[in-house]
Amino acid sequence: MPISRGYVAKRLMLSALVILGVLAIAFIMTRIIPARPEFLWAGPHATEEQLKMAREKLRLDRPIYIQLCYYLIDFFRGDWGISWRTRLPVLNDLLTALPATLELVIAAFLLASIVGIPLGIYSALNYGGLRDQVIKFVTVLGASTPVFWIALVLQTALGVWAGILPAGKRVDDYLVYVTGFKPITGFYIIDSLIQGNIPVFLDVLKRLLLPAFVLSIYPLSLSARMSRSLMIEVLNENFIRSLEVWGVPQREILFKYALRNAIAPVIASLGLSFGYTLVGAFMVELIFVWPGLGYYAGMALLSYDYPAVIGVVVLVAIFYSAINLVVDLVHAWLDPRVRL
Repeated sequence: MPISRGYVAKRLMLSALVILGVLAIAFIMTRIIPARPEFLWAGPHATEEQLKMAREKLRLDRPIYIQLCYYLIDFFRGDWGISWRTRLPVLNDLLTALPATLELVIAAFLLASIVGIPLGIYSALNYGGLRDQVIKFVTVLGASTPVFWIALVLQTALGVWAGILPAGKRVDDYLVYVTGFKPITGFYIIDSLIQGNIPVFLDVLKRLLLPAFVLSIYPLSLSARMSRSLMIEVLNENFIRSLEVWGVPQREILFKYALRNAIAPVIASLGLSFGYTLVGAFMVELIFVWPGLGYYAGMALLSYDYPAVIGVVVLVAIFYSAINLVVDLVHAWLDPRVRL
């Protein structure tokens, strides 16, 4: 594989610098917001003495750069602070909420990959025809429409008016109580199958469909358009025309030669869209009351919970950096022309 260890080491160092930069910016931005977080910590009816003690405990009486130094020291020791809203360690809160977001994002990403790439190939094979034009229109519309608007429309139409799918929440609380379901990994689909709890599995799957579909629209549209344009380009190459002249079957040309040359950039774009989908999940989670990182971040922002906000931002930065590195490595592995 044409990947050097020096390149990987360099990328890891740059990723670490990016994450530190994001952390510093997020920390400073949360500190300059005009708010009184000591009231959140001490309570709305706290006395002036209690508020003073809260400011000292939270180090709000220190200069920002001193607060940042303390935070970095704690961060490198694995202490991401205490949430001022939940009074629990931020890292624990994030690890509790992360599986819900990953379950939603992975489901959306799989749906986008399974549908988007074949749709783009089908559009390329019908280049210039009515089917191609319809697919182009639908994918452009899907890529340009705000995800929160689609979520609100489908939630209202399918969840509230038609009642076809649940309009929110990750699982029915009553069903959890009746069946005795207990999360193990945090991925409810996997946990329900491990426990053989079919009613909870079906309920979780039913509630996952609508938000996962909404979240898959952008990466699906992107992968369809990318695979379409790349397949059209590859199918017009001279070596493809030569294979057609030599009488090579169309199916073999498509899957053995054309798709092999076009798939690497498509996978790279899908990998980058995974990070976008992760951020897009935040708004979808708020709309569907999905208890993941997005819902946690929304509640933290509304309550000026600085440590929680910083923790979410840093975690997303870590995911983005890791995804970018993995995408580059996978691209180089699939395409021998790429050297890193």
